[in-house]
Amino acid sequence: MIGLSLSVRQCDCPLSAASGAHDVAFVTPHWHYDHGTGRLEMRVLAEGASRTDVERGLSVVRDHEAVLSFDLLAKEGPAARARVTMGTTDVMGTLRENDGYLTGPFENAGGSERWTIGFDDERAAESTLAELDEQPDEYEIRERTRLDPATALENLRAESVGTTVLSGARRLTSTERETIHRAVDAGYYDVPRGVTLGDLAVEFDISDAAVSKTLRRAERKLLAPTVAELASVADRGRPAGPESEW
Repeated sequence: MIGLSLSVRQCDCPLSAASGAHDVAFVTPHWHYDHGTGRLEMRVLAEGASRTDVERGLSVVRDHEAVLSFDLLAKEGPAARARVTMGTTDVMGTLRENDGYLTGPFENAGGSERWTIGFDDERAAESTLAELDEQPDEYEIRERTRLDPATALENLRAESVGTTVLSGARRLTSTERETIHRAVDAGYYDVPRGVTLGDLAVEFDISDAAVSKTLRRAERKLLAPTVAELASVADRGRPAGPESEW
């Protein structure tokens, strides 16, 4: 399997038109492409610099000629969620004709869309890129990978570690987040250290003990679940012992 990560500026994509015209970005975590009808049904998450930017961006999407249906599902502040059904864009059509398939969510900002796509062989990937070169849509290859079963499992395991780290980061209080961020930036964790606990205490106008306590709490929230997940990943990747061999 050949995997490609592309940045694409589609001339006929409603999300690209919206993010190019207004300060709004879109992520499409859920989608379904109907090969029979050539329709793409998506759940779209929109976030903008302001509520007005989101509303204007969604208006562009709703009124775009490629959009077949638009339902606003939720809106709160500078964020919204919508269900959008649209027809096949030129890039999507080229991908379909060459037996390519989507392997991840769409990410759209600044008029450019991030695509992750896959092909069963090198020939199909090259044929798709050659046809895209002949189209007015601009694209850039951000990453190209050849996937085998072992690589796919490694990526899955790495993703689980990344999710664990993000979960730990979300548990940080604003004080813990600010303190550990400053400690890293200032070189507290460098060897040799760029700053001491005393330096950080002076900067935050608190005692050395208070800084140390805040850092230890933050470190535990970040490191404890991460270390546990890394150990689990290592166990899952360890070859089976002789008693498990065929």
